[in-house]
Amino acid sequence: MVYLGAMPKYKALIFDLDDTAIPNALDSVPSQRLVEAVKNAAGKLKLCAATGRPYAYAKDILLALELTEPCVISAGTQIIDPTNGEILWEVIIDPADVAQILEICKPYRYEIIIKNEMIGQGRAASDHVVIDSTNVMYIISSELADTETILETLKAIEGITAIGIPSWTHKGTDIHITNRQATKEHSIAELLRIIGVSKDKVIGVGDGDNDINLFKSVGLKIAMGNATDLLMSEADEICDTVENDGLAKIIDRFSTHQ
Repeated sequence: MVYLGAMPKYKALIFDLDDTAIPNALDSVPSQRLVEAVKNAAGKLKLCAATGRPYAYAKDILLALELTEPCVISAGTQIIDPTNGEILWEVIIDPADVAQILEICKPYRYEIIIKNEMIGQGRAASDHVVIDSTNVMYIISSELADTETILETLKAIEGITAIGIPSWTHKGTDIHITNRQATKEHSIAELLRIIGVSKDKVIGVGDGDNDINLFKSVGLKIAMGNATDLLMSEADEICDTVENDGLAKIIDRFSTHQ
């Protein structure tokens, strides 16, 4: 994108974690370049993460970045205070839908983790019981053929949404399941209300197809250089890759011009 005259004044930037802020791997940490960019943006640009990770796997990254503004976690089902993990907003899955999801998954032996469980704490669908306050369910490391079948079958449950994401813990695909009213689009709309910023004053940065919902919620859409073709086609501009600190460069650029 080429700007003519003064750069528009943006007040907030919302970014994904995996393959945007950090490489897509379980043990990834933010680069020093990104940490410095976040620190230098303090008081100039509100910075919020929006990730599919539950708090157990997002906590260390959020703390390393020293974010202070509310952040979206658990595939859009929760907004938290990143300094202490306090839940500021949450949407849960209807218990009847949880039961139906588990029934659909019973023919498979994939690990299902619920809420803030860690990998290895989950169980196969046949061993799970319904939890009334379930906000998110993850089917871990599904094979491609099974992923397509599971996602197609889950479409019959009207109250939920399910999407396959490249796994950040294993090979294969993790399926994220939430209430239909708890996508990143819904949670970011609530986030903007909390921080008091209008949509047109917000930048969104992401890399995956699920970040289409992030793009629907912001004024300026930026795709990482390593983003999917679909997300790039929806973006206003493309930045550098995660390996080349594309997000840090965007934060520096927009915080400098505030």
